[in-house]
Amino acid sequence: MDYAFYHFILPVPDHVDVMIRKLKTEAKRVIGNYPSMHARSHITINNYPRKPLDVDVQGFSFLSRKLNLLPPVVFEIDGFDCFNESNDYNKTIFARLKLTEQNRYWLKLLKGIVGDSSTIPHITIARAITPEQFNLLWPHFQKREMKVKFVVNRLTILKNLLLNLDQHAKTYREFEFMGDENTLMKHDNLAITRQIKNYPSINQQISLF
Repeated sequence: MDYAFYHFILPVPDHVDVMIRKLKTEAKRVIGNYPSMHARSHITINNYPRKPLDVDVQGFSFLSRKLNLLPPVVFEIDGFDCFNESNDYNKTIFARLKLTEQNRYWLKLLKGIVGDSSTIPHITIARAITPEQFNLLWPHFQKREMKVKFVVNRLTILKNLLLNLDQHAKTYREFEFMGDENTLMKHDNLAITRQIKNYPSINQQISLF
């Protein structure tokens, strides 16, 4: 039986992807090749571990109605940060997102639908680099300024087959955010919360763990 990984992400617009790719190229000049160097820029929301392909329940279509209720949302990159808690190869440098109350409310609604594994939303520059690479690269980003606003208008599910020789994840499904942006002006908006509760979330529909 074939198995797949599913990656739930928020893709960023092309102009932001171009900026991040330039930073990745710069990073490569400093530390050489590293994981995630060629990945398209995105905000990770959730990663579901390998499971038989039949768990996707017809392409996760049951998520459509809830996700369509969410409005597009504006994020802002505000400098850089890092994950540097251990001495192993899990060090990561990323573009930091400035989260407003509207962003936090929107993310709360989204994660209520698709689950939550990324506690700090971010856009990766260099992932899983060695301590030596981190010590070389972090000074280039630590005090660097970067402020860019952009709109996220859809959620993308990527699928990566475990036995596929091509290990690059491919786009599997996309869901547009079509809701009224005015709902984000009230962080305790009961109307959208009640509508979302009327449809099953990923945790209500199936158990992937």
